[in-house]
Order: sequence, then C-alpha cells, then structure tokens
Amino acid sequence: MLPSSGETVEGMVRGFQTRTDSRSQAEDAVIWSFRLERYNDAGQRIMLIPVEMRGIGFEGSIHDGDWVRTSGRIRAGTLYIKRLDNVTTGADVRAKRTPKIVWVFVAIFFCAVLAFMGWVAFDLFFGEPVGDPGRIP
Repeated sequence: MLPSSGETVEGMVRGFQTRTDSRSQAEDAVIWSFRLERYNDAGQRIMLIPVEMRGIGFEGSIHDGDWVRTSGRIRAGTLYIKRLDNVTTGADVRAKRTPKIVWVFVAIFFCAVLAFMGWVAFDLFFGEPVGDPGRIP
C-alpha cells in the first residue's frame, strides 16, 4: 500500500537516474527519479515507491544505496518531493527553484505592460481627436 500524501517515508535509493526536461527556452528542469525500497523489521523488502524530484538544480546529492527520509504528494503512483534527508551522509537535499523575487518582478512587469496597453486603448477611444491646431473648422 502506498503511503498517503504528506506521510514521511524512508528507505533505500535504487535505480537513481537524472535527466533534463526543457520547460522553456530560458530554463531547463533537472529531474531526479529513483525507487525508494522500504523494508520491514525483519529486513525484507516490502515495497518499491517510485519517486520524482525536479528543480532547476539541486543542493546535496544522493546515490544508489543511500538511506533517505522524505515526504511529498502521491500522484498516479509516484511520490513527488521537493526535499529529502540523506540519512547515510547526513545531507539535507533540496531542489532549487526559481527565486520568488524573480516571479514578483515578472508580475510587476506584466502588470505595467497591461496598464500601458489599457491607457493607450483608452486614449484611442475616448481621447480628444487630434487635428491641425492651426486650422479652423
């Protein structure tokens, strides 16, 4: 049985793979995928959980055979995570994201462009007609 979303799971990393996915021309996503092998108290493997972690890069590292602890959300049988604790090395591994300040500046720029376009449209439809100021009708 798969763990519920948000539940902490731990196990051994197996089948670790890394790949890149082009989201846009400006930024590639790095994707780590692996299986998390869970064991019972007797040391028998009881479950394999597919795990995926994505970001523009990563702080820390994992390798096949590392014991890790993490939590995330389950979707279509895969556990999607943003961070994990590498118990073997003691590292806190995190996916790097685009900084929030970048998104704030993008939103401000987008709003400024929309405001300018609205001002131009308003002036075109409701502004005074432009004519020759020296000509009397």
